[in-house]
Amino acid sequence: MSAVPIKQLDMTLHLLNHPLYLSGLGLEDLETCERVFASSNTAAVLIRHASYFHWMQFLDLHFDQWDADRYAELSRFLYNNYVQALQIIQTNIPVLDEFKRQQNLTDADFVNWRNEEHDYLGRVAAEPSLDAISVAYVEQLEKLRFAEATYGSITSVPFLTYTPADFTRTSGLNAGARDCSKAFETEHASTLRRYELQLNVVEDFERRHGITERWSMHHPEYVQAVSYSQERQFIRSVEELEGLVVRRLFELSKANLAGTGYKMRKYISKAITRRSATIRTALEKYNKLAPLQNPPRPVLDYSEVVGYASLGEFSLLKYSRHDILTKPWSIPANREMAVKYFKLVRSHEEIIRLNVEIKRLQSWVEHEDQNILEAINSLFADDPNSLLIDELKAFYAKRCRINNNHRKLLQKIYVLDGYTGEHPSQTLDLDPVMLDEDGNEEGNLEYHEDDAVNEEAVRLEDLVSRLTL
Repeated sequence: MSAVPIKQLDMTLHLLNHPLYLSGLGLEDLETCERVFASSNTAAVLIRHASYFHWMQFLDLHFDQWDADRYAELSRFLYNNYVQALQIIQTNIPVLDEFKRQQNLTDADFVNWRNEEHDYLGRVAAEPSLDAISVAYVEQLEKLRFAEATYGSITSVPFLTYTPADFTRTSGLNAGARDCSKAFETEHASTLRRYELQLNVVEDFERRHGITERWSMHHPEYVQAVSYSQERQFIRSVEELEGLVVRRLFELSKANLAGTGYKMRKYISKAITRRSATIRTALEKYNKLAPLQNPPRPVLDYSEVVGYASLGEFSLLKYSRHDILTKPWSIPANREMAVKYFKLVRSHEEIIRLNVEIKRLQSWVEHEDQNILEAINSLFADDPNSLLIDELKAFYAKRCRINNNHRKLLQKIYVLDGYTGEHPSQTLDLDPVMLDEDGNEEGNLEYHEDDAVNEEAVRLEDLVSRLTL
């Protein structure tokens, strides 16, 4: 008989693939694709009934605008990530140093804790086959004992008692007595069939699993299996409670999500109310079983349970038959410090990657402006009346303004306390310019409006011009 797996979330995959534990990933949350496709949902309202051509056209326009927006925000993204990484480093290093000094730990201990937790959860991810067989055998024995007790209660009366009133003058027993006798015989035969059927099931189970001696209630393996069965029920109650709380968290987040219609919010609100009642029922079941565990598990309050947000808070409740409470990685303070350590490691990796990307962006903005100006001068030299010159002038005006914003934010990165990358030897701060008929710079364009308003106006103009094509 194969092992019966206990229903649970696979925490081993969580530990293996979580961004916090993947070397070289930095502070990446791996949700870029989700953000991209979530943003494309805004175009669904426009194209749901459109022709195939317009469907493709609107999606192309959307992702063109997405690319332009991301480029305009690139330096801000790098700056924010650099500040975030530096803050984590500056905050976590003194806390971790003090903790390691008090507990006499090293960085290797945090890594070992994570590996031990992974190995442990891998061992308990599936129910051992011997335990599953023992529990199944005990369940069949209990059914047999119940069927035997039921049959014994039926056969404990050796004969039926009749009074003269139960007989008629001509035809023996009257109708009421005959019906009672038939009911007794039917019940007796039915109980006997159930007992014989369950006896055959037990004998077949013993034959298939090589059990030569039937376990009594005082048999050591029977007692051990009953104890494990009780713990098994407890684990299932924890998993049921965990699933309800996680679904409730998803519903709460969905209820406040922008773009959710009134009817959907009303439906979700009713679902949350029903879920809360179900959680209370599951919590009562858990609290009844918790004190019976070895060691006893904590009795939980409703307000405490609905505040659980991580899988780890539930997983530590489950495995009472394993000596999990003695593991250093199961102690909340140690787990918190381990998270800080891995965030610190990922932050150092993030700094290394940001130094590369900052240098690439700096080189790009410097060369792009020069290349566009050279292209304009080259076109003007070949054909002063070329219409492409005006297009390049407009493109240069928009692009140079964005690149100047990049230069300003890159300068803010260079002066950060903790910046470890290269400093550029020379940076240009170009203003958007127009060229006169001779191809020379005519003068700076004056932009009296707010930069953000200008950028939005340029994006809108670009979008409208493409829609009219």
